[in-house]
Amino acid sequence: MLPMNKLILILAFSLSSALAVAQNVTVSDICISGNSITARSVILRELPFRTGDVLDSASLDNYLVEGRENLLNTSLFNYVTLTKHYSDGPDTAAVQGMKNVKIDVEVEERWYIWPIFELRFNDRNMTSWVKKMDWKRVTLYSGVNISNLFGLGHKMEIRGLFGWEKGFDISYSKVALDRKRKTYLSGEAYAMFYKNADFITVHNKLQHLSGDGFMKRSFGGKLSVTYRPQIRWRAVATLSYDRSKVSEKLLEANPDYWGVKSAISRTASLEAFVCRDERDYIMYPTQGTYAALNAKFEESNGFDYTYGQLLLDLQYYKKLSERWFASSSLKISTSLASKYTFINSRAVGYEIANITGYELYVIDGQHYITQNNSFKYLILPQKIVHLGQNPKWRKFNKPHFTIYGKLLFDFGYVFQQRSKKGDNSYPNSFLAGVGAGIDLVTYYYIVINVGYAVNSRGKGSMLFGFRAPIF
Repeated sequence: MLPMNKLILILAFSLSSALAVAQNVTVSDICISGNSITARSVILRELPFRTGDVLDSASLDNYLVEGRENLLNTSLFNYVTLTKHYSDGPDTAAVQGMKNVKIDVEVEERWYIWPIFELRFNDRNMTSWVKKMDWKRVTLYSGVNISNLFGLGHKMEIRGLFGWEKGFDISYSKVALDRKRKTYLSGEAYAMFYKNADFITVHNKLQHLSGDGFMKRSFGGKLSVTYRPQIRWRAVATLSYDRSKVSEKLLEANPDYWGVKSAISRTASLEAFVCRDERDYIMYPTQGTYAALNAKFEESNGFDYTYGQLLLDLQYYKKLSERWFASSSLKISTSLASKYTFINSRAVGYEIANITGYELYVIDGQHYITQNNSFKYLILPQKIVHLGQNPKWRKFNKPHFTIYGKLLFDFGYVFQQRSKKGDNSYPNSFLAGVGAGIDLVTYYYIVINVGYAVNSRGKGSMLFGFRAPIF
């Protein structure tokens, strides 16, 4: 049996070790550098701590990682570094067993003014366009994109459209309405003219209608209010109005095109969106979770036609090892309309829901469920290339590249209850696909991907993709 004095010594040592592990620290100062344009308040809003906060020292590194991710997700910076520096605290802190910690936040700002000169292939995806190589279905976007206006994170975009689509749109977004930067206002206006229009699905493929004049003319705008009570929580309410006119030829080709018998549709809509985003990097996530619910209601021509939709989006990303990553995404959508319409029966193969192997097809219906799964292998960890030290080009002289190999396996189901037109065999049947490819993630979160996929019907296709969030 241990002597009493040794037992007391061991207990005291164990207690002091536990206290050391659980020691709290006080954030004495937050020093920010590199923000020649961005306001200090914009950066502080993204940090999960404030000056004077008492933090668990064991969790401090996690706070620094979270702060870095939050700042990169604003799309205002190319690189972000957070470092900590301990110092002895004042007498009161010393009595409480706490130390002070100073946090240095170093950012490297992006280039915020981008001329827009972009060729956009007007199919549902690049894979579908490459299959047909229809150069008529190309639109030139030309204009300017300005981010971080006044250093406050505002964004303005002005674009003219030429080619397959014609017109213009202008938007101004991310305007903070309060000092705590919890509420934001965004607005957009547009005028669009289409010489061709998708009007029906036949054999699981979209059919296009064209004529001498414009098939469709649309004018409208929307106003959105975003409430962000916490960094990872976001709620958005959007009010939209659209006035569109289609040719008589289009209505004759498909009387169920948009639910009203008139060639003119005046549509008002209200949309509510709420999400919890715990992903590390929203442009190309590898860890974390995402959960979102979107509700939409719209009416046309004085409630001559009504439509409502609910969409649930759940995403999960997991780092399995230093180089292996896994992800799974589940989307469930249900809708209700006063009558069947083509434009509001778009399910899989459009902008929101996709299944690997069905890039050349669309599946229409009123309800759908999809699950997208992947395994990714980090072929090339982020490599930074130094192109020179000219300060005039510092926003461009350190491009980085990351390469992932990926395996994809998806499945889903689309419920089509009303329309039997077009002899479409994919609705109301099990859908599945597998694929493999390579993703190149580079500067400004530009993602280029290529691969090959096969669906459950035994049909294969090449995969091509290009995403540039800077535009």
